[in-house]
Amino acid sequence: MPNILLHSYIHFIMARRGKLILLVSVVLFLACLSRYWVSYDPSEVLRRGNGEPTSLAQNLNEEGAFAHPFAALDTGPSAHLSPVYPTFLALLMKVFGYGSAGSYALKWATVLILSLQLSLYPLFSRILGMGEINGVVAAAIWILAKPRLPVGWEALDAAILVAAACCCYRLYLAKQPEGRRTMAWLLGCLMGFLIFTLPTMAPVYAVWLARQVWSQKRAFLKESIVPLILLPILVIFPWTVRNYLVFHRFILIRDNLGLELSVSNNDCAQFGIQANIATGCFDKLHPNHNVNEARKVMELGEVKYNDMRLREALHWISSHPVKFTKLSLMRFIAFWLPTETFTIHYAGSGRRLERVIIYLMTLLSGPGLVILYRRDIKSAAVLMSCLTVFPLVYYIVQFEYLYRYPIMWVTFLLGAVPITACAQRLWKTFCSATILCNAK
Repeated sequence: MPNILLHSYIHFIMARRGKLILLVSVVLFLACLSRYWVSYDPSEVLRRGNGEPTSLAQNLNEEGAFAHPFAALDTGPSAHLSPVYPTFLALLMKVFGYGSAGSYALKWATVLILSLQLSLYPLFSRILGMGEINGVVAAAIWILAKPRLPVGWEALDAAILVAAACCCYRLYLAKQPEGRRTMAWLLGCLMGFLIFTLPTMAPVYAVWLARQVWSQKRAFLKESIVPLILLPILVIFPWTVRNYLVFHRFILIRDNLGLELSVSNNDCAQFGIQANIATGCFDKLHPNHNVNEARKVMELGEVKYNDMRLREALHWISSHPVKFTKLSLMRFIAFWLPTETFTIHYAGSGRRLERVIIYLMTLLSGPGLVILYRRDIKSAAVLMSCLTVFPLVYYIVQFEYLYRYPIMWVTFLLGAVPITACAQRLWKTFCSATILCNAK
């Protein structure tokens, strides 16, 4: 009798699996909202000085121009950042204003986007070959850890687009040649907008395209060159034209690499931005804080200023290979095991549980990737490309914990795989033991 009841219960659950997963997704969404609940602070404002995206957004509203990203001075037209996130901020400012209401709305927008992403973990996990239950486990662990939210930066908001792109590419790979056309158009449109939002995803997409060219050869040119190559270019093209008309130089999306390299690699540089701020190195070299540097941007123009800073950075790197290698190694470690002080505490606060869980999920993602490779080699390849290619630029610029957020979901999904596998094995053992005991 217990055996019959157990099988009936399992059949009942499987028959209603879709509705159950939907219910669980709603619960995850609400749990994330509760965990990250935002309090209203009347003293907070959205104005210049809160970061380059906020400065650009304010100028978009006030002058209708993408200009003046730095708080120190009005430095003129800019291609310092991609325009997507500052435009989003500008819309929030237009609706809610620059005061506490605008700040409150931005916080809630960030929390809602994260909650939506976590609620979709079961779907992402299923498409990428890890199963819906694994996605539920990963989302629950994230909610328990409660990683800090980078409010005011595009990194977290872009993560849901990265996950959607990976799933879309995996579905594209699963289609037969005759069924790939629709998915190719969807993938091309999504990747165009994603690269426009987060240009550091461009190398990952280049790896995907190289794989398709190698596997499909001439068929790729016939079937996919328009949706997978020309369509993303078409999405980005108007902004590139704007940059050329403003700066008389080809700038695909943004032009801040020279500045970031120079601020990160110099005589006073530390491995991370918090350390650079604490020592005064950041204030001395970055135009957002230093009036003299901002004046150079205004006098030279942003493009020539970045060219100058790029030459400075490359000269320093070539002259100090040992220190550059040491800084890069420290950034590599900090990227995967986030730290601002190389201790288990974040600078100025504890957050031990968050740190320990992120470390644990990072370490478990290795075995998780191996397990996924045995189950679904294509999904493993898609996620591996994110883990290996996306972080490369962040090993040579100063560490900031938010830089990993666009691919943090990969770590949590893969890290949950060994946990889910062990739980499923225990469940099967329990079921077998129940059946055996009933038979006896």
